[in-house]
Amino acid sequence: MAKVKPRGSIILEILIVILIVALVATILYPKMVWNEAEKNTEICRKNMDRILKAELVYLKYHNNYEDTLDKVINFIQEDTTGQLTLEYLYSDTALTVEILNDLTNKDTVADLFIKRFLADTLVRTILFNTKYDTNLAGVILKRLETTNLRDSVVAARNVDSTEIYSLTRVANHNPPLEIVEPLQKDDSLKIVLQRIAPDISKGALVDTLYSNPKWAEKIDSVVAITLEGIKICPTNEDPYQIMVEDTTVIKVLNIYCPIDSADIEQSKQDFVKYFLGHLRLDNHGNIEAGEKSWLIQQ
Repeated sequence: MAKVKPRGSIILEILIVILIVALVATILYPKMVWNEAEKNTEICRKNMDRILKAELVYLKYHNNYEDTLDKVINFIQEDTTGQLTLEYLYSDTALTVEILNDLTNKDTVADLFIKRFLADTLVRTILFNTKYDTNLAGVILKRLETTNLRDSVVAARNVDSTEIYSLTRVANHNPPLEIVEPLQKDDSLKIVLQRIAPDISKGALVDTLYSNPKWAEKIDSVVAITLEGIKICPTNEDPYQIMVEDTTVIKVLNIYCPIDSADIEQSKQDFVKYFLGHLRLDNHGNIEAGEKSWLIQQ
């Protein structure tokens, strides 16, 4: 027969469980609140930075900033040539990297397209550099002789034994990607190739993908969604304050986070977040004449 616990013992166990849950909550809930606040701060500052970059595109064509953000966004989005979208992406490196990674990870054709573009550029650079470095041409040919391009290397050397000519002939008769891939896997050549490789920006790579209508449509869509998302602060969902100072001498753009003293006082009315989550709302900063307040404070 099962032993029946005393009523007081059961109540004590329940109280212990409640205390444990409360203790865990007092540790985890503030962390969740702080993480959300930090994320909102990061998004808000990124939004202000993107507003600045969009305004710079607008400035280029209008010789002035615009204090109405919708006009700036519409100006970029309504460009049917896609030129303004690309100009924006050249400045917004973070978004460009996101787009590039998304396209190349999800679309094998786009990934191969980029790899071929980079390989073609690198092969051209190799040929230029080996004009002045015969030894490098010889090392590369020796490495290619260990690949499926061996017959091509032998055939080139049978025509002309000079290293530079042979390498040029191999490059002209084979896909650049087949030449570059084995070279990049060779530790002895990897450092050399990194040193001579041209610095191709992520913007240039997205620009290359933009030549394909299907990829251009995806890029346009991402940029449009991104620009629509920078209109309001994620914390209080109010629009950013944009001020333009235009004189005959200088044009100045100031962007301010919309969180003010009223928002801060209002946040204190949320008992759970303020007292239990220890949330202390604060303004996320501003960008004045290109200077970001959060970077100056560091």
